[in-house]
Amino acid sequence: MIGDGINDSPALSAADVGIAISDGAEIADVMIGEGSLYGLITLKALGNALVTRIEKNYRMIVGFNTALILLGVGGILQPGASAMLHNASTLAISLRNMRDLLE
Repeated sequence: MIGDGINDSPALSAADVGIAISDGAEIADVMIGEGSLYGLITLKALGNALVTRIEKNYRMIVGFNTALILLGVGGILQPGASAMLHNASTLAISLRNMRDLLE
């Protein structure tokens, strides 16, 4: 349900997802601060960009950690080096994700 949150508060609270435009009721699940529906477009773009980033990070983390495990089992990497590389990759991915989602 999308509304201004003034006269449609019961519908916003009863909906699966309630979106209030502007300074409406605080009953809604999502509140958009601007007074137009263009904020919904921005929210949709943010959501899509976030899901894309999560999927990409998941593939990178699983791939890198799998490689570290295989190198460790194969005796190529020592446990200390593997732990250091794992922590460095976690830090690198965390720092890379501090970029803006939308250009």
